This record gives sequence, structure tokens and C-alpha cells, in this order.
Amino acid sequence: MRGGALALICVGLLAACGGVVPPSPAPQEFHRLEADFDRAWEAAVQTLTERGYEIRAIDRAAGVMETGWLTINPAYSATIFVTEHEDRYSVCGRPTLGQAFVSKRGRLSLMLQPIRRGETRLRAEAFFRTHGYRHFLFWPHRPLGDVECSSRGRLEDEIWLQIQLRALSEHLERLRKGAP
Repeated sequence: MRGGALALICVGLLAACGGVVPPSPAPQEFHRLEADFDRAWEAAVQTLTERGYEIRAIDRAAGVMETGWLTINPAYSATIFVTEHEDRYSVCGRPTLGQAFVSKRGRLSLMLQPIRRGETRLRAEAFFRTHGYRHFLFWPHRPLGDVECSSRGRLEDEIWLQIQLRALSEHLERLRKGAP
């Protein structure tokens, strides 16, 4: 009886040590914007800047821009037992026994391509990571480095929608003023 209980505890601990790996992200598709390339490009730059992202790489001829890392969820924390302040943008899985995840950061990569007059294609990809720490009872935290997280696709959809709305509002403002 005592040996069975000990075996059950050992099996439970082994299962707990395994941590849960987040699902791999689905490849992002292009979305159509109802705006010419120039208007869509300016709307994308304004949207990223307004959201607090620093644009690190920009190549207008290639239609590509990338941001630096931005802390998007400083309150996030996870251990094998409890996850606090999960967000809608990414999933980081569950850390293994004796580890913890703290805070989330994200960065964006956008690609814009002109289709025809008044239409542009946009692909937004979001990348996320969290800080991993060795964590066990009262021993001090020891950094383990960054842990990659998977996107849920929601930030990309928000970015696409915000760029579309900004581009359309600029177009409507020009029409209101009588300019083409």
C-alpha cells in the first residue's frame, strides 16, 4: 500500500516536470486594405508609433517594416500551478517544475504590397516572448533567458483593422475637404 502511494506520487511529479509547450503559430495570411500603398504605408507607421512600438527596420521599396520589442503585459506571471494576468495576444505554455515565467514582450513585422489602385495587401506577424526564471520555494530567482511564446493572431487582426480604419478616415477627410 505504501509502495503504491509512493509510486503514484513519483508519477505525479514526473508528469508535473514536463511543462506544456505552446502550440506553434499558424502562418499569417495577407489581408486586403481598401487604400493605395502610400496611404496604407503612412497609416501603418502611424499605427505602430501610436501603439508605442519603435520601428527598428523600414524598407519602403520592399514594403517591409519591423519593430523592436515592447513590453505588452508586465503583470503576466506563470508557474506550473498558477498563471496570473494571461492576455489575449499570446500563449506561452506552462513552465516546468522549478521554473517561472514573468512579463511578456512583443514585436511586429509588417509587409505591405500594392495590388492595384486603391488596394494594398498587408501581412502582420507578431512575435512574443517571456522571461524564464529558476524558481523554487525560497531560493533566489535565477534568470534562464527568454522563452518564445505563440501568437493567438489577435494582435495581428487588431493591427490590420486599425491600419484599415486609419487609412479610410484619412481618405474620408480628404473627400470632405474636396481633394481626391
